[in-house]
Amino acid sequence: MRFTINFATRIYLDHRLLNRVAFCIITALIAITGWNIIRVASNVGEQSRLNAEIAAIQSRLETMPRGISETESNRQKASIRFYNEIIERKSINWLNLLERLENATPEGCSLSSLSQGKDQGEWNLAGRARSFKVVEQFLEKLESSDNFSNVLLLSHQNLTSDDKVRGIQFTISCNVVNL
Repeated sequence: MRFTINFATRIYLDHRLLNRVAFCIITALIAITGWNIIRVASNVGEQSRLNAEIAAIQSRLETMPRGISETESNRQKASIRFYNEIIERKSINWLNLLERLENATPEGCSLSSLSQGKDQGEWNLAGRARSFKVVEQFLEKLESSDNFSNVLLLSHQNLTSDDKVRGIQFTISCNVVNL
């Protein structure tokens, strides 16, 4: 039986190997940093060039073309705004909106009018219900739904006929989320 005894009490490291590895890592990091600095400088130059091109194009667009009167230009811009609004309105997913409203409308309540408000996503709902309790249920369903926010009862009034209350007419404002 042979016993090997190690009288060394310290762990010895190969410092030359460690220095070589550290030198290689530092060299690689410096090369990557230099490459990133060159890329950032190139991107800043490209962005300033694009900003100059955008400014040149905008200045050309703001000036009136030759041979067109100011009234004709204003009429053309108004026409463009009108058609852009039509395109914006056509981008609404009506089936999705109507399905959400149908799911939120309780029994005994009917909507008679749906119109878009001034702000983006704002809608005004007008309708009739059998009683004010049904209107309250409708408001609660709209508020609890993830599809609607800022639900406000704008107005309500009793519909009477021969001194009998026949129902409630109401108007609600709400924002439709993720239309």
